[in-house]
Amino acid sequence: MNGSMTPKQVTEQLDLTTETLKKYSLLLEKAGMDVERNKRGHRQYSEGNLQLIKALMFLNKEKSVNLEDAAEMVTSSDFDFEIMNGTTTVTDNGVITLQHNGIPLQNELATTVMNQLQLLQSKLELQDQRDIEFQKIVTNRLEEQRNLIVKQEEALEKLSQQLEEENNKSFWQKLFGK
Repeated sequence: MNGSMTPKQVTEQLDLTTETLKKYSLLLEKAGMDVERNKRGHRQYSEGNLQLIKALMFLNKEKSVNLEDAAEMVTSSDFDFEIMNGTTTVTDNGVITLQHNGIPLQNELATTVMNQLQLLQSKLELQDQRDIEFQKIVTNRLEEQRNLIVKQEEALEKLSQQLEEENNKSFWQKLFGK
């Protein structure tokens, strides 16, 4: 087991707790990483294992990839470890330029951002249309209620006038209905 590292050496080198290393190891082993074990059954990590753990941590922390997906990605045969060497720089005009293998990804990023902005704009326009339709419905219902209230007030006024007229009639007018 020459060139192998103990879990303690790995945790010190990567600044991890033992529990976290075990969690990462289990995820990576489930995804296909081979880990040697000593005679006592303890894991012994190779330089390749260390690279996989570093890549898993990078994807999880820097790219917000969940651990299960990151483990599958880093153990796949086509995973490019150079992604961890990519840089993010801010240019003078405030546009973020990503580097991947020395190639700027600014145009791809700009296209992606523009597409997302257009999608958001169309969603906002649709929501605005719905809001306008809702406002029309509410306005119409309020107008209907206002008209109904006005009619009820007029009917109450008529009833009030009739009641007042009845109260103003003399006893003889009430008796003979004139």
